[in-house]
Amino acid sequence: MKARISGILALLFILSLLPSHLAASVIEEIYAIVNDEIITHSELKSFEKQMTRAMQAQYEGQKLTDALKEMKKNLLDLLIEQKVIQSKIKEKNYNVDADVELILQEIKKQNNMSSDDDLKKALKNEGIDFNEFKDQQKERRKQQRLIWDEIGSKIKIDNSQIMDSYRKNLAKYTIPEEISLNCIYLKNESDTEKLKKKKEQISAELKTGGFEDIAKKYSELSSTGDSVLLGKFKKGELNQNLEDAAQKLKKGEQSPWIETDKGWYIIQLKERIESKLMEYKDVRDEISEAIRQEIEQGKMKAYIEQLKKESYIKIYKQYDGSLT
Repeated sequence: MKARISGILALLFILSLLPSHLAASVIEEIYAIVNDEIITHSELKSFEKQMTRAMQAQYEGQKLTDALKEMKKNLLDLLIEQKVIQSKIKEKNYNVDADVELILQEIKKQNNMSSDDDLKKALKNEGIDFNEFKDQQKERRKQQRLIWDEIGSKIKIDNSQIMDSYRKNLAKYTIPEEISLNCIYLKNESDTEKLKKKKEQISAELKTGGFEDIAKKYSELSSTGDSVLLGKFKKGELNQNLEDAAQKLKKGEQSPWIETDKGWYIIQLKERIESKLMEYKDVRDEISEAIRQEIEQGKMKAYIEQLKKESYIKIYKQYDGSLT
């Protein structure tokens, strides 16, 4: 079961995975105090683990390595930001119980679950406690409410902004040309004379026979399950030699033999769908949302900085990027 997260809420949702309080059973090192909250070594360590798991669910490979490195470098600052946000949420005293019940109903609906027991079982299989998951949803919803009240509700986007963005990003909203190709394919082989005779035989038969019939008879494109259809391709998806040849063809026309690293091809243009600019009315909402998220992210950073200025923050020890 995977949650979908977008915009500035992505960071906040990751942060919300950490309980607001982690009781320390022993006296331990204090890193910082934020208002009435103490950040201890164990809490920071737990936060690092939570953030690591969240990022492992979002990224992989080098992106994951880079994201973890950046997270660890800013771990204490991120936890301080979480604390000041939680303090503000407490002031608001949001009641989101009804909202969370609707969210849980939607999760069950999307995953074809008929009861809470089904959801609990699915969460348990992923090592997640149902009550903790519910608390996380409450925290997430409270953060959404806070963002809307303090930032989102104050953002106004007019038609001129949306149209200006559309005009500046026409390439982004252009559906690229797509071509559909048939082919006759022969594998490279050590017996060059034998290969030459095959090509000559096929070329001779193409002068009087149908392309698809001859392709079915000779083409060695068996791995695709179709010895005729090479496939559908957008610009840049095809071998450059084949793409260059395809651009010169009209529907139904065929190329001469084309050599590639994999073998020899004769291609036939089956269909060409020209590139097309998406209509403004069809992408207007998408553009508006993109503009909103960009503005929201910038304002969210400023809002968090303001919360930090209004909060009591005392740092006793800087985090060096490693916890033991």
